Amino acid sequence: MKKVLLILIAVLSFTACSSDDEGSNVTPDSINQTEWRHEESNRTYYIYFSVDNFMRISHPVYDVGSGEFHNEEIDGTFTYDKPNVTISLTGQCNNSGFVFSSCKVSGIISGTGLSIKDNGTTYKFDNSCYPNE
Repeated sequence: MKKVLLILIAVLSFTACSSDDEGSNVTPDSINQTEWRHEESNRTYYIYFSVDNFMRISHPVYDVGSGEFHNEEIDGTFTYDKPNVTISLTGQCNNSGFVFSSCKVSGIISGTGLSIKDNGTTYKFDNSCYPNE
């Protein structure tokens, strides 16, 4: 199951959007099966919104032993009431190096942007692909 999920993540990471979708200012009615990306200090964070209100965050973690970053994933659930999204994470969401300071955060989606405010900082995620409706 984990291998299938990793393959799905890889496919989503390399899927390009059509030029008609890029730069859209239309806020989506649904965020199911979308991927959102945030870059910070040469590290990339991904949020994947799936079906049935399931979601996953992939975030970089520094491995002291190898001296390199590797990605770890945290599962959770979400609710979307256009344009508001609430994310509730499970597992190791309070680990050092994780992008948010809380296991529950809220944000607003506007067009291809997702802004999440957490502990006085606004994190901006971008998505230029929307599911087919």
